[in-house]
Amino acid sequence: MSTSTDNITQLMEALRKGDGRAAERLTEIFYPELKRLAAAKLRGERKDHSWQPTLLVNELYLQLMKIKSLQPSEFDRQDDRAAFLSLAGQIMKRLLIHHSRPLSAKAKKVPVWDDMQITEDDSLLEVERMLVQLGNIRPVLRTVVEMKVFEGKTSEEIALELGCSTVTIHRHWQFARHWLRDAWPVDE
Repeated sequence: MSTSTDNITQLMEALRKGDGRAAERLTEIFYPELKRLAAAKLRGERKDHSWQPTLLVNELYLQLMKIKSLQPSEFDRQDDRAAFLSLAGQIMKRLLIHHSRPLSAKAKKVPVWDDMQITEDDSLLEVERMLVQLGNIRPVLRTVVEMKVFEGKTSEEIALELGCSTVTIHRHWQFARHWLRDAWPVDE
């Protein structure tokens, strides 16, 4: 299946306008990468999770089909391939958070950062709230955290995808980690 950068750009433009056929075609084009991304996201979930990568990709597809329009600011990546995969990763994360809501009353440890004390009472919803606050400070900080933590990317991979230097990514990561550690609610 040969796809040019121009074709992907056209499909992304159509997806931004809510074209379901574009969502379908992009899912087909990137299916192997979406399945790997889904597997990576599910590795961070509990061992007895009822979803498999294929199901997560299918749920992603259903969400993509519901898109009526997207703001260009949601695609702050340098290329449309990276923009689509970033959007897919964010939707997958939200699907997993939504799927975990009925279970949020159960104790669960969320291994996010070693230097933050995330207890069994903390939930993915609290993590999401903190990421929203971080994104309000500067959207790229949230993007870096999501790519590093949820997608498991290195600083070098993130820098390449965002079109900036590795040093900049390190600075963003350090700031975000310190801010999250300081902002994380502490039970006393």
